[in-house]
Amino acid sequence: MPYPILSKAEARSYLVVEEGADKPPVPIARLADGGPDLDWTSIAEGIAAALLALADKHMTDKGKVDGSDFEAAASEEIHERMPSHPALADPEFWIWLAVTHCEEIVDRRYAGSQNAKNFGIGGAGENLLYRLWLRAEIAYDASAKDRYALSRFGDIDFWRSHIFRQGYADARGFARALLEFQFPAQAQRKPKLKILEIRALAKHLKRARSNLMFEVMSEARAVEFIESEWGRLALTSG
Repeated sequence: MPYPILSKAEARSYLVVEEGADKPPVPIARLADGGPDLDWTSIAEGIAAALLALADKHMTDKGKVDGSDFEAAASEEIHERMPSHPALADPEFWIWLAVTHCEEIVDRRYAGSQNAKNFGIGGAGENLLYRLWLRAEIAYDASAKDRYALSRFGDIDFWRSHIFRQGYADARGFARALLEFQFPAQAQRKPKLKILEIRALAKHLKRARSNLMFEVMSEARAVEFIESEWGRLALTSG
């Protein structure tokens, strides 16, 4: 059954206009086939309303959205509201969601810094709505009492630099293991490593991945591996 999409070109023609020119109307969505038939408009409107409410809740003293707190809360919100569907694997679906229903959210999250990349015009992973969903999707643990616990820890740089850009969406057990390592429950989820240390570990793990399949590691094995690699790295750097 069909789901709505917008291409990068269609979104760009709407978002990127010359200074002084009138903004064109929101482009009309095209339809792609796949998955069950759903009321995507209602789903998108519900997501937009929920995220706008969170934006109002997470404001700084300067009247801007607190990006870190907002994204931690918004990731769970969008994931809970988004059904399991083939559309979620289509970057053009996420462009449609961002442009057609969540433009205000993106604009408020990045107030004073208009950039079409935040709508998915460029790399798909830069789309704010997709990043929010993916953060919760990676951290989600259906067997846990608090299924989204791990999605609430780590600042924006940690998620973008050490999870998303490392391609750990394809190795989610490993990603959760890295989150558990850096934000251990026994330490009240306080960061284990300092910024420079976690950056060094991330680079070390990237090199190790060239010889290992993180995707096939169990989460328990990944935890052991990360602990072992940090021990080796700390020993050589110390």
